[in-house]
Amino acid sequence: MSDDDGASGAAAPEPPQQPKPDKDDYFPGERGRSVPRSAWWILGIAVVILLAFLVARPTWFTHDADDMSLDVPADRHFTKTLAGSGHADGVWLTDDSPSTSYLVTLPADSTRDETRLHLTGSAQIPGNSTVFLSVSMDGQQVYNQELSTGEKDIDAYVTVPDQIADDGQVRIQFRADGTRHDETCTTDHSSGMQIHLDPATVVEAALAWPIHTVRDAVVSWDRGLTVVLADQSDQWRTTAAQLGMALTRAGHQVRFADALPASDVDNAILVGPAATLSDRDGWSPSQESGEDTADGTAVGTIDGTAVVGVTVPDGSLISNYLTGPAVTTADFSGGDPQAVAATPLTGDQVALEALGADMSVGQITETRRWRIGYSLADLPGGRLPQSVRVQMQLPASPPDLTWILNAELNGHLVGSLPLNPTAGAVTLALPPQDAVLENTLTLSVERDRDLGGCDVRVTSYPMQLQPGSALQLGDDPGAGFTALPRGLAPGFAVYAPESDGVDVIEQLNAIVPTITKFVPAHYNPDFRWSAQPAAGEPFILVGQSPDVNPLVRIQDGRIVSGPNASALNIPSFDNGILVETVTSTSRAPGLMIQYVGDIGTTRLPDFGTESALVVTPQASFVINGDGTIAPSEPPRQEPPR
Repeated sequence: MSDDDGASGAAAPEPPQQPKPDKDDYFPGERGRSVPRSAWWILGIAVVILLAFLVARPTWFTHDADDMSLDVPADRHFTKTLAGSGHADGVWLTDDSPSTSYLVTLPADSTRDETRLHLTGSAQIPGNSTVFLSVSMDGQQVYNQELSTGEKDIDAYVTVPDQIADDGQVRIQFRADGTRHDETCTTDHSSGMQIHLDPATVVEAALAWPIHTVRDAVVSWDRGLTVVLADQSDQWRTTAAQLGMALTRAGHQVRFADALPASDVDNAILVGPAATLSDRDGWSPSQESGEDTADGTAVGTIDGTAVVGVTVPDGSLISNYLTGPAVTTADFSGGDPQAVAATPLTGDQVALEALGADMSVGQITETRRWRIGYSLADLPGGRLPQSVRVQMQLPASPPDLTWILNAELNGHLVGSLPLNPTAGAVTLALPPQDAVLENTLTLSVERDRDLGGCDVRVTSYPMQLQPGSALQLGDDPGAGFTALPRGLAPGFAVYAPESDGVDVIEQLNAIVPTITKFVPAHYNPDFRWSAQPAAGEPFILVGQSPDVNPLVRIQDGRIVSGPNASALNIPSFDNGILVETVTSTSRAPGLMIQYVGDIGTTRLPDFGTESALVVTPQASFVINGDGTIAPSEPPRQEPPR
């Protein structure tokens, strides 16, 4: 091998040259860095966008996606539940009672950003049935949902359309429509459904401002109210009693207390001088234009909650103002009404429309009912109705169809008549022995056809109660409690001779519900504490008086009646009330109330033709005119079979 070959073999071969890229891998000046500058720019922009979203819509990051709350503080959250509207146990919809409705009045001075219905409850639907649940507002259907078969929960949100809510009132109707679909030819297609709407079903609204006017505070009240008496002197006691009676007539359940309740402070009404309410309860009246508005009736706040205060001792005036239509003018935080008079019912007849009957056009497939409630105390002169005139606008219908009108008075069938094919006008007698102090008259129209079978189409017809329908008053004097409204009609006062040293709150809770039963609408009797009944004038007596010799009395811890207590002599109750009709030594008619202890929310019985009733939280019983106890019905109980 030559020297040249050895030299060439010792030299290492050079690696091939790599082609140089057209562009560098990094921007100029970035060679050797781990992160490009452009990435930092992108990261900075992303952080700015994220911060912008956090500021603009923080709820996106702090709330659960399933959270359906209105996102407003408690003082701007208006609610009206079924329970607050008087349906304490909620509402049941069945085939026999498939619909119900209630009226919600919305705040007018606190602008609403959103108004909706939260529907909650449960449904039991048989597997061979189809059932739809619908919601209508002011007659406009806004929700319709088929319910699943089986036992299922109901949870739905329904927006209240702005056009419906603009007038400040919404009548909400729940309706269930169902039928069986098992292809069986039967006359009864009832679905077998049972739907329960919870008491917590609520109409709610997000308010732009807290409640701050009298009229908005009034419409925010629930059915249950507490009247807090801050000053227990006679004039304020009278104010509280008159206010409690007016609120009870307006459909509220009223309790009296000497301190604010632990909860639902917004459903409390303070009664007393403004300075006392401020010092004792921490009530701060609102201010308008730099002037104190706590004069008469006013809205103040307690720990941020709006509370109405009555700061003048004029219960008659304030009661008519807060419970009547005039309160719709109270678009201020406080004011001093000077006069609010109302016209009582007059004449020999009272239109059913004036008693709240539904005069709108309704559809009838099989049956339609009208329920009319009336108190004898509210009728002109306290007179008993002798009959009811019913005028019904009926639709054109097939010749084989007959409309039948049934009338029930307090659960007693008092009449059943066929109606004219095109226009029904009939008069049905109302027996006085079936009357009570507060009555319920039920009119029902039923459809009866000669044709039937699976091939006969079930048709819905329109029907309407006409304005000519009315109660016609008679001259029957009544008996027992039903005679008393006529005796009290000329006017009366409430006397409480034994008022010194009594528990004022316990007394008001015991007597106000009963007195309200006998007081005509828009009438506010004077309360005369520590005074005897005036001679020759009708009266309501709380306690006893030497001018009144009752059939039954509570004496020395015992309930006694009859000569020398020969008819009845038993230990008195610890909590209860004795109510009876009486006549004074000057022959003036009256009502006598004797109470012991705290009767709580005891349900009062129907006051009918009896003259004396003993009422306890467990039950009540009648005492006859001779002082004996009325026998139970039936006198002999059959064993269960």
